[in-house]
Amino acid sequence: MFKNLATGLAFSALATAGLAAQTVSEIDVSVDLPAIENSEAAQVWTSLGTDLETAIAERIAPQLGEDGSEVVVDINEVALASAFENAYALDNSTLAGLVEIREPGLLNNEAYELSITAGQAMSAASPEVDLANMTIASAELYRAMIDAFADNIAQKLK
Repeated sequence: MFKNLATGLAFSALATAGLAAQTVSEIDVSVDLPAIENSEAAQVWTSLGTDLETAIAERIAPQLGEDGSEVVVDINEVALASAFENAYALDNSTLAGLVEIREPGLLNNEAYELSITAGQAMSAASPEVDLANMTIASAELYRAMIDAFADNIAQKLK
């Protein structure tokens, strides 16, 4: 009887461990911002890498620790540059990049393309936000796109 109980507890512990959120030891966001011709957008988007790293870390704070996964994000500069060129065409504005979750061990890594459009990011905007006058240089749009991108990554890590 004790043997069956011990076996049951061991399986239960393994199942619980599989459901636990991943520990993350490093978050690295790389952005090579091209020469941004839209000076208003340049003022808002210059700290994209740092701001995105911070947003991800805030959402997974209890999961941060040593000997965990690495979250590596490489922002697609072409999509970002295109968004800057179309400063008033928010429908085409996209924050996109390759997200890699590198776990210890060779076979545990995961990679996926993540793309957030301005419309998706602003869908949760408060009614006070005037979307008609929004541009790619708007601080509200910048924050909404960072938040939506970070939310998606945090969900993958839980």
